[in-house]
Amino acid sequence: MISTSSYRNWQSDKYKTYSISGDRGKKAGYHGSCLPILAPKFSFWKEWQKNKELGIISEEENNKYYVECYYKQVLSKLDPEKIYRKIDNSILLCYEDNSEFCHRHIVAAWLELLLNIKVPEKKANDYNIEIVERPSYIKEYLEDIMKKNCDMHGFNSLRAAYLFEKGEQLEQEAIKFKDIYNDSGYYTDVNTNQKVRKYESYMQQACFLRCDADEAEQQYNEQNQSNKKLIK
Repeated sequence: MISTSSYRNWQSDKYKTYSISGDRGKKAGYHGSCLPILAPKFSFWKEWQKNKELGIISEEENNKYYVECYYKQVLSKLDPEKIYRKIDNSILLCYEDNSEFCHRHIVAAWLELLLNIKVPEKKANDYNIEIVERPSYIKEYLEDIMKKNCDMHGFNSLRAAYLFEKGEQLEQEAIKFKDIYNDSGYYTDVNTNQKVRKYESYMQQACFLRCDADEAEQQYNEQNQSNKKLIK
């Protein structure tokens, strides 16, 4: 499981930690591992900070600006599954308290929306670890921004669209091996066994991903319907 916390609130060596701050945790005296690809860009952080200090725009508008910039300039360039595999069973750290607006909360929301996992916010004092609440509005901002900037392929669920897109990409990879067959459906070369296996494997995986996308869409719509009933 991936979790998030702040330098101040994570006082434990039970899990591996990664700093995702621009300064690699220097101001907090952090000396552990870092993941700079998840750090915000200084340009939009500086603009966000200026807006925050001068009150040029509302806090909500300013935070939405940050989320959009962070998604477009950082997260949209990354593969969430590769990030997950790299940092599984670790804690992502930066400066802000759990209740404050922070880019680690955006990372957590991004992973949850696309991979259908839980990324909790935690506090730790040695081996005493507790899960704490994070601002829910950050995930709402990110979901709205991602839907406006992604090809949703007709889906409502970001995860469904993500899985469908992965299936499309695999099918494109499979097409590269399509010339191994002739018009009669037989191999054109006796030495193409490896290509045959790749073609058939990619096509099968693409099919599975489309099925997973449909299932994710159904779950998303059912959850939304359930939430609407609870609100009523």
